[in-house]
Amino acid sequence: MFFFPQVLAIVIIGVIFQRVYAPDDSGLLNGFLGIFGVDPVLFMANPNIALYAIIAVLVWQAVGFYVVLFSAGMASIPRDIYEAATLDGAGGGSMFFRVTLPLLWDTLQVAWVYLGIAAFDAFAIVQVLSVDQGGPDGATTVLGMEIYRNAFSYSQFGYASAMGVALFFLTITFAALTLRVSRRETVEL
Repeated sequence: MFFFPQVLAIVIIGVIFQRVYAPDDSGLLNGFLGIFGVDPVLFMANPNIALYAIIAVLVWQAVGFYVVLFSAGMASIPRDIYEAATLDGAGGGSMFFRVTLPLLWDTLQVAWVYLGIAAFDAFAIVQVLSVDQGGPDGATTVLGMEIYRNAFSYSQFGYASAMGVALFFLTITFAALTLRVSRRETVEL
């Protein structure tokens, strides 16, 4: 069940959260808040809240992937290592930082790279959920939104194409730097 949002199309998630964040009592969150007498909150029209509302949607959508990723990483750690650490007197914190984290390092690298790429690729959810292009006062503007705006609002297709290529190289550079900075010696078990 936790993986279900990962397999949904991002547009479907956007439409679902349009109803969740609806500014009247028909919205799921505002309907719930209305039970307690709280006035409706304009989640996507308030520049102080809009970005956090989009981040919440992206987290909800991606959590299933990370649960599966880290569950697989944890399953690959032999139980004998934990037993040996316990016999050596390691506590919970010590076991996490000295056993679990080093053995999950490759999984963490993959997670960071995927998270960075997903952050650069947040255009679709912003496009579906935003009140205006880029939200109120540009609060939810992402690089993809700026590319879209230059291409289809200002008809600057060459500039938008150049921005798209720059975004591609920025994403590749981010992934390469993340892998380079977080590189460690691997431990064979």
